[in-house]
Amino acid sequence: MNHEAPKFSISEFSKRARITVRTLRFYEELGLLVPTERNESGHRLYGLNELAKLQQIQSLKFLGYPLQEIKDFIKDEMDGAAQLEKSLPWQHKLLTEKRDELNQAIEAVERVQNLLKAGKSINWTVLSSLLFQMEHEEDLKEWAKEYLPESVAKEYFSLPKEYQQQLDVEMLDWLAKLEKLIQDNVPANSPEAFELLMGLTELATRHVEDKEAFAMELEKAQELMAQETMDFQFPTMLTSEQESYLMKIGEEMEALYKENEE
Repeated sequence: MNHEAPKFSISEFSKRARITVRTLRFYEELGLLVPTERNESGHRLYGLNELAKLQQIQSLKFLGYPLQEIKDFIKDEMDGAAQLEKSLPWQHKLLTEKRDELNQAIEAVERVQNLLKAGKSINWTVLSSLLFQMEHEEDLKEWAKEYLPESVAKEYFSLPKEYQQQLDVEMLDWLAKLEKLIQDNVPANSPEAFELLMGLTELATRHVEDKEAFAMELEKAQELMAQETMDFQFPTMLTSEQESYLMKIGEEMEALYKENEE
C-alpha cells in the first residue's frame, strides 16, 4: 500500500493553502519557501513540509514581523525559536504603538466626518490644525503642563469625545462669523467684533470652573512664552489676516476697559 505523502503543483497547492501563486513565487524569490522536489517536467512540488513552513510564515506575519526577520527565524528552528522569544517584548511594544497610531487616525477621521455631516466647510488651514493637535497630543500635553496650571491642562485633555466634537462644530461656526466680519470690513472696535472675541473666550473656557483664576494663569503663561524663543509655532485654525484682526479687537477692548476705569 502506497503511503507516500501527497505532492502538489504550485497552482494546486495555492488553492489548498488559500494563498496566491504570486505570493508563493515571491516567497521562493526571497528564499522563504523553496520546494526541493520537482516533477518529471521540472516543476516544483509542494508537500506537507512546505505546508508546515508556510504556516510558520503566516503565523509570524500575523504577529507583525517583516519577511526578512521571518526568514531568519525559520532558517534554524532551534535558534529561531530563541530569537522569537527574545524579540517578542519589542514586537509587542511596536504593535502597541501602531495600534495607538491607528486609533488616533480613526479618531481624526471620525472628527472630520462629524464636521462634514454637520454641514461645515473645512479648509486646509483648519484641517492641518485639527490633525496636528491629534497627532502631537502628547507633545501638546507637555507644553500645556509647562505653561498652564496642571489642573487646567489635565482637564482640557480629558474632555469627552462627544464634547470635543461639539466644540469642533462651534469653533467652525465661530470662524465663519470671524471671516464674515473681515469680509464686511467691520471695525475692530464695533460691538459685533467685541461679541466675537467674547464668544471665543467662552468656547476656550467653557470647561474651566474658575475662569478668573484661569485668565490670570493664562496671562502669566503668555508673559513666560514671550520671554522664551519658541522652536516652532503650533498650526492654528486662523489665517494671518484673522489673527491680526483678533489682535486689533483685543487692543480695542483693552483700550475701552482702561478708558472706563478712568
